[in-house]
Amino acid sequence: MNIHHMELPLVFFTVMSQWGIGAVLALTLYQMKVSTEHKLVGKSLRTAVIIIWLIEVVGSSMSMGHLGVPLEAYRSVLGLSHSWLSREAVTFVLLNGLVTLWALSCWLQPTVNIRNIVLGWLSGIGGLAAILVTAQVYYQMVAHPLWHSSATQIAFIGTAIVLGFVSITLFVQALAKPVPKAIKVGVLLGVILVLISQVIRSQIPASQGESYLLWWQVVMSMVLPCAIAVRGGKGKVPSVPLLIALMVVMFSGELAGRALFYGSVMIQAPWF
Repeated sequence: MNIHHMELPLVFFTVMSQWGIGAVLALTLYQMKVSTEHKLVGKSLRTAVIIIWLIEVVGSSMSMGHLGVPLEAYRSVLGLSHSWLSREAVTFVLLNGLVTLWALSCWLQPTVNIRNIVLGWLSGIGGLAAILVTAQVYYQMVAHPLWHSSATQIAFIGTAIVLGFVSITLFVQALAKPVPKAIKVGVLLGVILVLISQVIRSQIPASQGESYLLWWQVVMSMVLPCAIAVRGGKGKVPSVPLLIALMVVMFSGELAGRALFYGSVMIQAPWF
């Protein structure tokens, strides 16, 4: 499988946008579950929010790299009545607007208040809906069993949950704050969803289960997040560079899995 078959713009678009959505959900849940002295406020909240916003918006913009003529991206809305691609484009424009509104609200008033919480839940739940719209773009292709499978929806939601919740876990650990049980459970739920999706895909011919990309995903975005969730902030607080490195390698695990998702079908060209 060569790098062209992996469709890297789509790999980064889907993984990063899903990561951002999951992180909004995780941060909102964290703010609701921890005691007052451990909530993120002021500089720490602003830092978390700007990182999440950048992941989501930069990730969404990566989809432009897949277009033959990026400056004509506006034409994608013309097929709204019949095209899932058009629906995806409109959905993410609306979602990015909502996430930006949430980020501005948190930035201007970096406390735990009803407006920030409501906008966080709206952004997170709306984001999950957007993920399912993206999944439908691939699921509708009946001719490709590797995409026309429940594994597609499960994997996309799993990516959002595992990356979003583990990133908040590492962020609060860097601040020497406790990790609530709800966040740990979220990490494990994300891992379970990613694992289920791969088990389903392994039953489909041409899934390339022997690929090094799959095994990289297994270690970096399944085994490692489980270890972090189980540890849950126990013992000495890891250094910030180490926490960043852990997040990068877990991110790379989901990139590997998504590259395999695209490459396993694209290698069958002509695939449409």
